[in-house]
Amino acid sequence: MPLHRILLTCLMSGVALLTTTMLPASESDRQNEAVAAVGSMIGDVEAMLKTPDSDRNTRRGAITALLDAHFAMDSIAAFSTGAYWRAATPDERQAYKSVFRDVLIGTILNNFNQLNGLTYTHDKAKSKGDKFVIVSGKFTDVTGARPQVAVNWRVLTRKGKPLRVFDIEIENLSLLVTQQQENIAVIRKNKGQFSALIAAMQDRLSAPQLTSQDTGRKQ
Repeated sequence: MPLHRILLTCLMSGVALLTTTMLPASESDRQNEAVAAVGSMIGDVEAMLKTPDSDRNTRRGAITALLDAHFAMDSIAAFSTGAYWRAATPDERQAYKSVFRDVLIGTILNNFNQLNGLTYTHDKAKSKGDKFVIVSGKFTDVTGARPQVAVNWRVLTRKGKPLRVFDIEIENLSLLVTQQQENIAVIRKNKGQFSALIAAMQDRLSAPQLTSQDTGRKQ
């Protein structure tokens, strides 16, 4: 069954379950909207996988559009540096957001083909406070070569603003928290200098698999 049909079936099942448990309308709406947001993102990824012959610049552009459309990039960048974000200057913040974005795009670009052969199945949605909904599901390799992987999408649901993915948990391991821990370690190693983190990220951009061609940065 095509992935979009799987997502639609799961979404309708989720609506029925929420109706049965009599959640408040606003809570039910928030959860349904978060499930739909994740489904839309999966649909965009699926569409990209259907064009495997795209050149790298075209694929990079599509990944950039995917991040802009579905992820809370500014909030993610701020959280990824912990308390040091507040101490950073406006110029440092802007420089970090730019290089962090470029590194992320390059990393996704170089690993994107690993998504081939995977299908996503929605499981459930659960509100987490007033700002987040956790949408849970599983990735399954249709060939059976790779084990099934549980994933949680932490969706930011701010009133009056578009829903955006804030974090991804793979087998209950938060990718954003892991990135934050790595970033803080770099800053602390360099006596609290935020600029050291920016320099470390720029070094990653010059690594063999994250060249300016892949990330769109000119050097």
